Amino acid sequence: MTRSVFWRSSTDSFEFMIRVLIAEDSPFVAAIMREALREETEITVVGWAKNGREAIELRNSLEPDVMTMDLNMPVMSGLEAIKAIASTRPLPILVVSQMIESHDSEVAFEALRSGAVDIMGKPSGNRLKGLSEIKNELISRIKVAARIRPMHLIRKPPVNPPKAKPMGTTALGQGAVVIGASTGGPPALAAILKGLPRNFLFPIAIVQHIAPGFVTGLSRWLDREVPFSVKVAAKGETLGTGNVYLAPDNHHLEIGRDNEIILEDSPPVKGHRPAIDQLMESASRVYGRGAIGVLLTGMGSDGAKGLKKIREAGGRTIVQDEATSLVFGMPREAILLGAAEIVSPLERIAEEIVQAIPAEKGKMK
Repeated sequence: MTRSVFWRSSTDSFEFMIRVLIAEDSPFVAAIMREALREETEITVVGWAKNGREAIELRNSLEPDVMTMDLNMPVMSGLEAIKAIASTRPLPILVVSQMIESHDSEVAFEALRSGAVDIMGKPSGNRLKGLSEIKNELISRIKVAARIRPMHLIRKPPVNPPKAKPMGTTALGQGAVVIGASTGGPPALAAILKGLPRNFLFPIAIVQHIAPGFVTGLSRWLDREVPFSVKVAAKGETLGTGNVYLAPDNHHLEIGRDNEIILEDSPPVKGHRPAIDQLMESASRVYGRGAIGVLLTGMGSDGAKGLKKIREAGGRTIVQDEATSLVFGMPREAILLGAAEIVSPLERIAEEIVQAIPAEKGKMK
Protein backbone atom coordinates (compact mmCIF):
# COMPACT_ATOMS: atom_id res chain seq x y z
CA MET A 1 0.00 0.00 0.00
CA THR A 2 1.33 3.44 -0.91
CA ARG A 3 1.65 5.72 2.07
CA SER A 4 1.68 9.49 2.17
CA VAL A 5 2.14 12.02 4.95
CA PHE A 6 -0.82 14.03 6.17
CA TRP A 7 0.14 17.71 5.95
CA ARG A 8 -2.78 19.92 6.95
CA SER A 9 -1.09 23.26 6.32
CA SER A 10 2.26 25.00 6.27
CA THR A 11 1.74 26.00 9.91
CA ASP A 12 1.24 23.98 13.08
CA SER A 13 -2.47 24.79 13.29
CA PHE A 14 -5.14 22.15 12.83
CA GLU A 15 -8.36 22.49 10.87
CA PHE A 16 -10.30 20.33 13.35
CA MET A 17 -10.23 19.21 16.97
CA ILE A 18 -7.80 16.37 17.77
CA ARG A 19 -9.72 13.62 19.58
CA VAL A 20 -7.51 11.90 22.16
CA LEU A 21 -8.10 8.64 24.03
CA ILE A 22 -6.00 8.17 27.20
CA ALA A 23 -4.99 4.60 28.08
CA GLU A 24 -3.59 4.72 31.63
CA ASP A 25 -4.28 2.49 34.64
CA SER A 26 -3.61 5.19 37.24
CA PRO A 27 -6.72 7.36 37.81
CA PHE A 28 -4.49 10.11 39.21
CA VAL A 29 -2.19 10.21 36.19
CA ALA A 30 -5.12 9.98 33.77
CA ALA A 31 -6.84 12.90 35.53
CA ILE A 32 -3.72 15.06 35.37
CA MET A 33 -3.23 14.26 31.68
CA ARG A 34 -6.87 15.08 30.96
CA GLU A 35 -6.57 18.38 32.84
CA ALA A 36 -3.38 19.32 30.98
CA LEU A 37 -4.98 18.60 27.61
CA ARG A 38 -8.22 20.36 28.50
CA GLU A 39 -6.42 23.70 28.39
CA GLU A 40 -5.39 23.14 24.76
CA THR A 41 -8.06 24.47 22.40
CA GLU A 42 -7.10 22.14 19.54
CA ILE A 43 -7.36 18.94 21.62
CA THR A 44 -10.30 17.19 23.28
CA VAL A 45 -10.10 14.05 25.44
CA VAL A 46 -12.85 11.66 24.36
CA GLY A 47 -12.27 8.83 26.84
CA TRP A 48 -10.13 6.97 29.36
CA ALA A 49 -9.16 3.29 29.18
CA LYS A 50 -7.87 1.63 32.37
CA ASN A 51 -6.17 -1.30 30.61
CA GLY A 52 -5.19 -2.57 27.18
CA ARG A 53 -8.43 -4.41 26.56
CA GLU A 54 -10.50 -1.31 27.26
CA ALA A 55 -8.15 0.67 25.00
CA ILE A 56 -9.03 -1.63 22.08
CA GLU A 57 -12.75 -1.45 22.81
CA LEU A 58 -12.82 2.33 23.20
CA ARG A 59 -10.65 2.79 20.13
CA ASN A 60 -13.37 1.04 18.12
CA SER A 61 -16.32 2.86 19.70
CA LEU A 62 -14.95 6.39 20.16
CA GLU A 63 -12.85 6.71 16.97
CA PRO A 64 -10.08 8.89 18.45
CA ASP A 65 -7.48 10.59 16.26
CA VAL A 66 -4.62 9.83 18.67
CA MET A 67 -4.21 7.49 21.64
CA THR A 68 -1.77 7.87 24.53
CA MET A 69 -0.70 4.47 25.85
CA ASP A 70 0.84 3.40 29.13
CA LEU A 71 2.76 0.13 28.85
CA ASN A 72 2.37 -1.40 32.31
CA MET A 73 -1.37 -2.01 32.70
CA PRO A 74 -3.47 -4.88 34.11
CA VAL A 75 -5.68 -7.32 32.14
CA MET A 76 -3.82 -6.56 28.89
CA SER A 77 -0.53 -4.67 28.65
CA GLY A 78 -0.07 -1.59 26.53
CA LEU A 79 2.32 -3.46 24.22
CA GLU A 80 -0.26 -6.18 23.56
CA ALA A 81 -2.90 -3.54 22.88
CA ILE A 82 -0.62 -1.70 20.45
CA LYS A 83 -0.01 -4.89 18.47
CA ALA A 84 -3.74 -5.64 18.30
CA ILE A 85 -4.69 -2.12 17.26
CA ALA A 86 -1.90 -1.76 14.67
CA SER A 87 -2.85 -5.05 13.02
CA THR A 88 -6.58 -4.32 12.81
CA ARG A 89 -7.63 -0.65 13.00
CA PRO A 90 -4.39 1.35 13.30
CA LEU A 91 -4.19 4.90 14.56
CA PRO A 92 -1.31 7.05 15.82
CA ILE A 93 -0.33 5.86 19.31
CA LEU A 94 1.93 7.89 21.62
CA VAL A 95 3.54 5.76 24.32
CA VAL A 96 3.78 7.60 27.66
CA SER A 97 6.10 5.40 29.69
CA GLN A 98 7.42 5.59 33.24
CA MET A 99 11.22 5.45 33.22
CA ILE A 100 12.10 3.31 36.26
CA GLU A 101 14.64 0.86 34.93
CA SER A 102 16.27 0.12 31.60
CA HIS A 103 13.89 -2.75 30.84
CA ASP A 104 10.99 -0.30 30.67
CA SER A 105 12.60 1.75 27.95
CA GLU A 106 13.48 -1.34 25.91
CA VAL A 107 9.80 -2.38 26.00
CA ALA A 108 9.00 1.10 24.69
CA PHE A 109 11.13 0.41 21.60
CA GLU A 110 9.32 -2.87 21.09
CA ALA A 111 6.15 -0.76 21.13
CA LEU A 112 7.56 1.46 18.38
CA ARG A 113 8.38 -1.57 16.26
CA SER A 114 4.89 -2.96 16.92
CA GLY A 115 3.00 0.12 15.73
CA ALA A 116 3.37 3.09 18.11
CA VAL A 117 4.57 6.27 16.43
CA ASP A 118 6.38 8.00 19.31
CA ILE A 119 7.42 7.65 22.95
CA MET A 120 7.88 10.02 25.86
CA GLY A 121 8.65 9.61 29.55
CA LYS A 122 6.49 10.45 32.53
CA PRO A 123 7.46 11.07 36.16
CA SER A 124 7.35 8.14 38.56
CA GLY A 125 4.74 8.07 41.31
CA ASN A 126 1.94 10.57 41.92
CA ARG A 127 4.01 13.68 41.40
CA LEU A 128 1.65 16.46 40.42
CA LYS A 129 4.50 18.87 39.72
CA GLY A 130 6.30 16.39 37.49
CA LEU A 131 3.19 15.66 35.47
CA SER A 132 2.52 19.36 35.06
CA GLU A 133 6.05 19.83 33.75
CA ILE A 134 5.46 17.47 30.82
CA LYS A 135 2.30 19.29 29.72
CA ASN A 136 3.90 21.16 26.81
CA GLU A 137 5.78 18.10 25.59
CA LEU A 138 2.62 15.99 25.77
CA ILE A 139 0.62 18.51 23.74
CA SER A 140 3.42 18.91 21.19
CA ARG A 141 3.84 15.17 20.65
CA ILE A 142 0.10 14.62 20.34
CA LYS A 143 -0.02 17.28 17.63
CA VAL A 144 2.85 15.62 15.78
CA ALA A 145 1.18 12.20 16.05
CA ALA A 146 -2.07 13.64 14.69
CA ARG A 147 -0.27 14.55 11.47
CA ILE A 148 0.43 10.90 10.68
CA ARG A 149 -2.07 8.87 8.68
CA PRO A 150 -3.00 5.51 10.27
CA MET A 151 -2.09 3.78 7.00
CA HIS A 152 1.54 4.42 7.93
CA LEU A 153 1.26 1.66 10.49
CA ILE A 154 -0.03 -0.94 8.05
CA ARG A 155 3.01 -1.47 5.86
CA LYS A 156 6.07 -2.72 7.68
CA PRO A 157 9.60 -3.37 6.41
CA PRO A 158 10.55 -7.05 6.15
CA VAL A 159 11.42 -8.68 9.47
CA ASN A 160 14.56 -10.11 7.85
CA PRO A 161 15.60 -7.65 5.11
CA PRO A 162 17.90 -8.94 2.35
CA LYS A 163 21.50 -9.10 3.48
CA ALA A 164 23.88 -6.81 1.63
CA LYS A 165 26.86 -8.50 0.02
CA PRO A 166 29.99 -8.84 2.19
CA MET A 167 32.86 -6.39 1.72
CA GLY A 168 36.54 -6.90 1.35
CA THR A 169 38.99 -5.73 4.01
CA THR A 170 40.50 -2.87 2.02
CA ALA A 171 37.79 -0.37 2.98
CA LEU A 172 39.07 -0.07 6.56
CA GLY A 173 39.72 3.46 7.77
CA GLN A 174 38.53 5.38 4.72
CA GLY A 175 35.32 6.86 6.05
CA ALA A 176 32.21 6.56 8.17
CA VAL A 177 28.46 6.24 7.89
CA VAL A 178 26.43 9.00 9.56
CA ILE A 179 22.68 8.56 9.98
CA GLY A 180 19.96 10.97 11.08
CA ALA A 181 16.42 10.01 12.10
CA SER A 182 13.46 11.36 14.02
CA THR A 183 9.83 10.16 14.28
CA GLY A 184 9.72 6.51 13.22
CA GLY A 185 13.49 6.22 13.43
CA PRO A 186 14.21 3.41 15.91
CA PRO A 187 12.53 0.60 13.91
CA ALA A 188 14.08 1.97 10.70
CA LEU A 189 17.54 2.00 12.29
CA ALA A 190 17.10 -1.60 13.44
CA ALA A 191 16.08 -2.68 9.93
CA ILE A 192 19.12 -1.02 8.33
CA LEU A 193 21.65 -2.29 10.86
CA LYS A 194 20.26 -5.82 10.56
CA GLY A 195 20.68 -5.62 6.79
CA LEU A 196 24.39 -4.77 6.91
CA PRO A 197 26.94 -7.60 6.67
CA ARG A 198 28.61 -8.68 9.89
CA ASN A 199 32.05 -7.75 8.53
CA PHE A 200 31.01 -4.14 7.86
CA LEU A 201 34.15 -2.07 8.34
CA PHE A 202 33.02 1.54 8.64
CA PRO A 203 32.02 3.06 11.99
CA ILE A 204 28.42 4.27 12.17
CA ALA A 205 27.41 7.43 14.03
CA ILE A 206 23.72 8.21 14.60
CA VAL A 207 21.67 11.17 15.74
CA GLN A 208 18.15 10.05 16.66
CA HIS A 209 15.74 12.72 17.86
CA ILE A 210 14.14 11.11 20.89
CA ALA A 211 12.62 12.07 24.23
CA PRO A 212 15.18 12.72 26.99
CA GLY A 213 16.06 9.62 28.98
CA PHE A 214 15.45 7.09 26.20
CA VAL A 215 18.79 7.04 24.37
CA THR A 216 20.37 4.50 26.76
CA GLY A 217 17.37 2.20 26.30
CA LEU A 218 17.62 2.65 22.53
CA SER A 219 21.30 1.67 22.56
CA ARG A 220 20.59 -1.45 24.61
CA TRP A 221 17.64 -2.43 22.45
CA LEU A 222 19.61 -1.99 19.21
CA ASP A 223 22.64 -3.78 20.70
CA ARG A 224 20.42 -6.79 21.34
CA GLU A 225 18.73 -6.62 17.93
CA VAL A 226 21.62 -6.07 15.52
CA PRO A 227 24.98 -7.79 14.83
CA PHE A 228 27.09 -4.81 15.95
CA SER A 229 28.20 -3.23 19.19
CA VAL A 230 25.87 -0.28 19.85
CA LYS A 231 26.72 2.31 22.51
CA VAL A 232 26.03 5.87 23.56
CA ALA A 233 28.93 8.00 22.31
CA ALA A 234 31.50 9.10 24.90
CA LYS A 235 33.62 12.24 24.57
CA GLY A 236 37.12 11.59 23.25
CA GLU A 237 36.44 7.98 22.26
CA THR A 238 37.92 6.91 18.93
CA LEU A 239 35.44 5.62 16.38
CA GLY A 240 35.96 1.88 16.05
CA THR A 241 35.56 -0.35 13.03
CA GLY A 242 32.03 -1.68 12.67
CA ASN A 243 30.79 -0.06 15.89
CA VAL A 244 27.62 2.03 16.22
CA TYR A 245 27.56 5.26 18.24
CA LEU A 246 24.42 7.13 19.33
CA ALA A 247 24.44 10.83 20.21
CA PRO A 248 23.72 11.26 23.94
CA ASP A 249 20.97 13.43 25.38
CA ASN A 250 21.42 17.18 25.10
CA HIS A 251 24.78 17.11 23.28
CA HIS A 252 25.73 17.63 19.65
CA LEU A 253 27.76 14.72 18.28
CA GLU A 254 30.61 15.57 15.91
CA ILE A 255 33.61 13.69 14.51
CA GLY A 256 37.12 15.11 14.92
CA ARG A 257 40.08 15.00 12.54
CA ASP A 258 41.59 12.00 14.34
CA ASN A 259 38.31 10.02 14.25
CA GLU A 260 37.59 11.01 17.83
CA ILE A 261 34.12 11.74 19.18
CA ILE A 262 33.40 15.36 20.03
CA LEU A 263 30.41 16.20 22.24
CA GLU A 264 29.28 19.83 22.41
CA ASP A 265 26.66 21.50 24.60
CA SER A 266 26.47 24.53 22.29
CA PRO A 267 22.99 25.97 21.56
CA PRO A 268 20.39 23.82 19.79
CA VAL A 269 20.25 23.95 15.99
CA LYS A 270 16.72 24.36 14.61
CA GLY A 271 15.50 23.45 18.08
CA HIS A 272 17.53 20.22 18.23
CA ARG A 273 20.42 19.16 20.44
CA PRO A 274 21.76 16.81 19.24
CA ALA A 275 21.32 18.07 15.68
CA ILE A 276 21.74 15.87 12.63
CA ASP A 277 23.24 18.76 10.64
CA GLN A 278 26.13 19.04 13.12
CA LEU A 279 27.09 15.39 12.76
CA MET A 280 26.84 15.34 8.98
CA GLU A 281 28.75 18.57 8.48
CA SER A 282 31.61 17.25 10.63
CA ALA A 283 31.68 14.01 8.61
CA SER A 284 31.90 16.00 5.37
CA ARG A 285 34.92 17.90 6.72
CA VAL A 286 36.75 14.88 8.10
CA TYR A 287 36.04 12.21 5.49
CA GLY A 288 35.11 14.10 2.32
CA ARG A 289 34.48 11.48 -0.36
CA GLY A 290 34.61 8.77 2.30
CA ALA A 291 31.51 10.04 4.10
CA ILE A 292 28.20 8.23 3.60
CA GLY A 293 25.18 10.17 4.82
CA VAL A 294 21.75 8.63 5.40
CA LEU A 295 18.64 10.62 6.31
CA LEU A 296 15.59 8.73 7.52
CA THR A 297 11.97 9.36 8.48
CA GLY A 298 11.16 12.40 10.58
CA MET A 299 9.42 15.75 10.76
CA GLY A 300 11.17 19.02 10.00
CA SER A 301 14.33 19.79 8.04
CA ASP A 302 17.22 18.84 10.34
CA GLY A 303 19.86 16.95 8.38
CA ALA A 304 19.09 18.34 4.93
CA LYS A 305 21.87 20.95 4.98
CA GLY A 306 24.36 18.56 6.54
CA LEU A 307 23.57 15.92 3.92
CA LYS A 308 24.15 18.48 1.19
CA LYS A 309 27.56 19.25 2.68
CA ILE A 310 28.45 15.56 2.35
CA ARG A 311 27.33 15.49 -1.27
CA GLU A 312 29.27 18.66 -2.07
CA ALA A 313 32.37 17.07 -0.52
CA GLY A 314 32.02 14.10 -2.87
CA GLY A 315 30.48 11.68 -0.37
CA ARG A 316 27.44 9.50 -0.99
CA THR A 317 23.99 10.50 0.24
CA ILE A 318 20.89 8.36 0.72
CA VAL A 319 17.40 9.29 1.92
CA GLN A 320 14.44 7.10 2.81
CA ASP A 321 11.58 7.23 0.30
CA GLU A 322 8.07 8.48 1.04
CA ALA A 323 6.40 5.08 0.78
CA THR A 324 8.37 3.63 3.72
CA SER A 325 8.76 6.80 5.82
CA LEU A 326 6.50 7.24 8.81
CA VAL A 327 6.92 11.00 8.29
CA PHE A 328 8.38 12.23 5.00
CA GLY A 329 9.57 15.56 6.35
CA MET A 330 13.37 15.45 6.64
CA PRO A 331 13.90 13.25 3.55
CA ARG A 332 11.65 15.53 1.49
CA GLU A 333 13.58 18.64 2.58
CA ALA A 334 16.85 16.95 1.59
CA ILE A 335 15.46 16.08 -1.84
CA LEU A 336 14.20 19.64 -2.39
CA LEU A 337 17.62 20.99 -1.39
CA GLY A 338 19.40 18.73 -3.89
CA ALA A 339 21.18 16.84 -1.11
CA ALA A 340 19.87 13.36 -1.95
CA GLU A 341 21.83 11.30 -4.44
CA ILE A 342 19.75 8.17 -3.82
CA VAL A 343 16.11 7.91 -2.70
CA SER A 344 15.53 4.38 -1.45
CA PRO A 345 12.88 2.27 0.27
CA LEU A 346 13.89 1.30 3.78
CA GLU A 347 14.49 -2.35 2.93
CA ARG A 348 17.17 -1.43 0.34
CA ILE A 349 19.10 1.19 2.29
CA ALA A 350 21.57 -1.30 3.83
CA GLU A 351 22.47 -2.53 0.36
CA GLU A 352 22.84 1.05 -0.89
CA ILE A 353 25.23 1.79 1.99
CA VAL A 354 27.42 -1.20 1.14
CA GLN A 355 27.43 -0.29 -2.55
CA ALA A 356 28.80 3.12 -1.58
CA ILE A 357 31.86 1.58 0.12
CA PRO A 358 34.98 1.51 -2.11
CA ALA A 359 35.87 -1.91 -3.49
CA GLU A 360 39.58 -1.14 -3.30
CA LYS A 361 41.61 1.11 -1.06
CA GLY A 362 41.76 4.67 -2.30
CA LYS A 363 38.99 4.23 -4.86
CA MET A 364 35.62 5.77 -4.20
CA LYS A 365 32.57 5.20 -6.36
